[in-house]
Amino acid sequence: MNNLPDFSSHNYQVERELGQNRTCGRVTYLASRSPISPETPQALARRCSRAEAVVIKQFNFAQAASSWSEYDAYEQEIRVLQQLNHPSIPCYLDSFATPTGFCMVQEYKQAPSLAEPYPWTPQEIKQIGCAILEVLIYLQSLNPPIIHQDIKPENILVDRWQNLKVYLVDFGLARNGGTVPEKSEVAASSAVKGTLGFMPPEKLFNRQLTAASDLYSLGATMICLLTNTKSTEIGNLVDGSFRLNFKHLVPRVNRQFIRWLEKMTAPNPKHRFANAATALKALRPIDVVGLSTSRGMLVNSLQFSTGATVVALATLGSLSLMGRGPILLRNEPALYDTALHHHNIQQHHNHLTSGNIHHRLLDNRQCTNCDLRGANLGGMKLAGANLAGANLRGANLRGADLVGANLQGADLGSAYLTGANLGNANLQGADLGNADLRRAYLGHAKLPDAYLEDAYLKEAYLGDAKLWRANLEGAHLEGAKLGRAQLGNADLSGADLRGADLKRANLSNADLKGADLRRAHLWGARLQGANLEDAYLRGADLEGAHIKGANGHIHP
Repeated sequence: MNNLPDFSSHNYQVERELGQNRTCGRVTYLASRSPISPETPQALARRCSRAEAVVIKQFNFAQAASSWSEYDAYEQEIRVLQQLNHPSIPCYLDSFATPTGFCMVQEYKQAPSLAEPYPWTPQEIKQIGCAILEVLIYLQSLNPPIIHQDIKPENILVDRWQNLKVYLVDFGLARNGGTVPEKSEVAASSAVKGTLGFMPPEKLFNRQLTAASDLYSLGATMICLLTNTKSTEIGNLVDGSFRLNFKHLVPRVNRQFIRWLEKMTAPNPKHRFANAATALKALRPIDVVGLSTSRGMLVNSLQFSTGATVVALATLGSLSLMGRGPILLRNEPALYDTALHHHNIQQHHNHLTSGNIHHRLLDNRQCTNCDLRGANLGGMKLAGANLAGANLRGANLRGADLVGANLQGADLGSAYLTGANLGNANLQGADLGNADLRRAYLGHAKLPDAYLEDAYLKEAYLGDAKLWRANLEGAHLEGAKLGRAQLGNADLSGADLRGADLKRANLSNADLKGADLRRAHLWGARLQGANLEDAYLRGADLEGAHIKGANGHIHP
């Protein structure tokens, strides 16, 4: 028996049901349009008017559980969709009343949602993430900007046969925000709606939303794909502080990509990327499955040569190397580093020999997105060089002159930068995790959103450096000079700041939980709203410091 509704009076022929929540009075149908159906002004303006297959979303007032809030969501979705014109957002086409409610008509995209099980590769997940970030950039550029509020696998469609064409759907919870996407805030609604696990904490607690709120949801969605976690089971990855714990599930993914996802899903919106444009800029240069220098991970198909002998390191198990007999690389850190270094040199020997590197960089100072892993650039004069997005992981840059260099988004993880001159350098969003920056000069350097976890900055000079929202968790800053540095909203939890010079530094809202600030010079520093829980301040100079609003138990 055919129970499909008859919308022929509106020139639509219903073909089948696509989905339903009948208790709330909502049913979605696939339908075809009559060739003589008139075009709405919105459809004509968006060049999507001749889509023959359409989606009809029906809302029935007659259902017992239906409510005005459900009706309002439909009306809101229509209002939002009428404003939009983007190739990755199905067009709004029409709406009409029925005896029991009303219907909304949209373009139909023949593409499954991300909720449908599929073995996505990390590269494909990155591509999907970039595509949704492009949509969010568009939404955030509107005046006022729009926050989707319900990004999750079910609301992202991907056409795998059209070069992963991506669509963002279901704008029923979308709302208009302020006028400046990076700074705007959207007042939370009186009733919290969304999907648990994908809602950012600020929405869950009915707090103000920002341009970073949709980033949390997108990051959670990408983590679901990366870890093969169902939407309904994402709660298994969320801890008590709303942090998604997933690193143990993806051992072969580039650590830089993992850190990007962690930043996207930081519980505190101040610790996320400020907006979609910033997040996309940081994501694009990342090789999501590139080699990591983390000891202990499997190294597949890693090869290097010594003379005529080629040794394949399939795993970290036993092997014979240069006559030394069986060894375990996991217990031989120096040998592991040597193997990785030889691999990098051999892999890129034809086009990135030491001479070629030096010649290219000294000639034109341009090497954006270059793969320079393990390269020897020690002492090179690279002032003003453009190395944006370059992979310099493990590279030797000891004593290098990088004054004013553009290293935005570069991967400098575990790089050797002892004594390097990075004054006025642009290191925004750069990865400096575990990097050796002892006695390096970073005066006036730009380091917003930089990743400096466990970096060695002992006696480094960071006066007037811009370190907003930087991650310095566990960093070694003993004796570092940070006078007048901008560290607002930075993560300095567990950092070693013994004897550091922080005179007049701005540490407003910084996380200094467990930081060691003994004998630190904080004269005139701004610590309003900082988290000083379990911080050590014995012998610290706090004369003239502004600590109003700082919180937490402080160890003397």
